[in-house]
Amino acid sequence: MYLMDSKDKILHVAFSLFIQKGYRDVSLREIVDEVGLTKGAFYHYFKGKEQLFTEVVDHFFLGLSDSMRKTFYEQLPRTHLKTFMTKYVEKLLDQIHHISKDALNKENTISLSYYYLAFDALRILPDFDTKIHEVFHREERAWIEVIDQAKASGEIVSSIDTRHLAILFISAIDGLGMHLILENRQDQLSKEIMSVWTSLYKLIKA
Repeated sequence: MYLMDSKDKILHVAFSLFIQKGYRDVSLREIVDEVGLTKGAFYHYFKGKEQLFTEVVDHFFLGLSDSMRKTFYEQLPRTHLKTFMTKYVEKLLDQIHHISKDALNKENTISLSYYYLAFDALRILPDFDTKIHEVFHREERAWIEVIDQAKASGEIVSSIDTRHLAILFISAIDGLGMHLILENRQDQLSKEIMSVWTSLYKLIKA
């Protein structure tokens, strides 16, 4: 069984508190007390609450932590569009499960509060907009690469510009995700995404 070290525990506890209350309403004392460390022990890992918040956002929202150097998209196969779609959804479910169970103590659920984290980050962290742009750009590049490969191999046939087709796939998951969260139907996310993606895939399949 994996046991978290003190830094991991601080990150998980802080994430859970930031999700519940927002950055400004969580005190450093509250985090330290919840983790069960002294302030001195906390400062061994972080300079302060803002640095901790930065690392929480990097790890749980952007996937940019040291343990996640190989990004979400880099782990997906690029040689076949249908396989890319399937593995994407599988990996997304794994990511949601990890975030929900380990940090929120729930099974496979992500609420709108998760996205509030991004709005806090936009207000508080000066380089967050740059980081999120880089994440979106990596996602777009991954889709463009796999769609170009699918066109070249004859898997799909489409006159739609590759980047525009990539945006259609990306927009489907972004829009569905927010829609289902607002309706409290997060458990249907993978099914709905694959349904929409499969319909789009059928339109362009050779």
